[in-house]
Amino acid sequence: MNVKVWNKNDHGFKETFKGDLIEIKAHDYVEMDYEEAVIFLGKATPIIKMKSGLQDPRSFKRLWISDEDKAAARDVMGGGDSSGESEKVFACHACSKEFRTKNGLLKHTKDKHISQMEKDAADELLDNEDLD
Repeated sequence: MNVKVWNKNDHGFKETFKGDLIEIKAHDYVEMDYEEAVIFLGKATPIIKMKSGLQDPRSFKRLWISDEDKAAARDVMGGGDSSGESEKVFACHACSKEFRTKNGLLKHTKDKHISQMEKDAADELLDNEDLD
């Protein structure tokens, strides 16, 4: 899915990415595939300094993908709904109780089912002794 990569700088931005020159005017955008855009944004750029020793503002990489484009890309790729809310539910296999977080499920399992799990594991070990 294509997303817009915006340049928030007051200066245009130019960079070679995978053999192509990417040029984004100030406060403008280019469209590119979401996964390519993420890689492009994470690519380090060289620091260009002015005579004063400070970084030249024209070399700032002030690029971003809008939250709406990110959410739409995740939705298309199967990463959840576009509202940003997670629908993931963690369910206990022993009693079917549901939890919003993995840590909640782990705490529940430890508190409520650890003794049964230990007994099941011991029984399984005893059952397998005669197989050797």
